[in-house]
Amino acid sequence: MTTATVEAENAKEEIEEIVSNCIRCGMCKSLCPVFSIMREETVSPRGKAIILDKKVYDKVVYECSLCKACEQKCPLGLKLCDAFRKARKVLVEQGKETKENREMIKNVKEFGNPFGRVSGKKLDKLYCC
Repeated sequence: MTTATVEAENAKEEIEEIVSNCIRCGMCKSLCPVFSIMREETVSPRGKAIILDKKVYDKVVYECSLCKACEQKCPLGLKLCDAFRKARKVLVEQGKETKENREMIKNVKEFGNPFGRVSGKKLDKLYCC
């Protein structure tokens, strides 16, 4: 087994530890900015937790801003964003990364920001707002 494979298997176990405790109450949905726009259960934190609990690693985990609002609302204090981040890692290891994610990472490495070349010059630092 390669190091990457071992890391992916460890990530799967850590994901299972988090999502298996979800009681599926749906309280996480009320603050989720992605769910508030898309209004689809599969993109809600609960929806993603259910999918991951079934050991299905789907690109839907990229439909998350990782803002942790769901964690603030969760009555059990589950670290769902950690599970989604780890699921993304598993998908990358399985070669199921999205084109947009690859491009964003390339831009961060090359230009220091997720958007690429800005105003025709390379930025030294990433600034927000």
